[in-house]
Amino acid sequence: MDEERRIPPFAEDILTVLTDAAGGTGEELPRDEAIEVITDNERFDKADAEAAVESLQSRGYVYYVGEYIRITPTD
Repeated sequence: MDEERRIPPFAEDILTVLTDAAGGTGEELPRDEAIEVITDNERFDKADAEAAVESLQSRGYVYYVGEYIRITPTD
């Protein structure tokens, strides 16, 4: 993976949580539900969740369609 797309380890963990909750890559979750799924894990608070989602979005791992977060498909 190239340097620009590298994400912090906690964001990698959160990406896994989101991908599992959404049912895989290419799927979507309402943003509020995504934050709730992340914070259900006792390791992450709301600030962690929002920071991770922003990091994932800025590096192309997730993207927004309206109020939904979509997991970017991987090839």
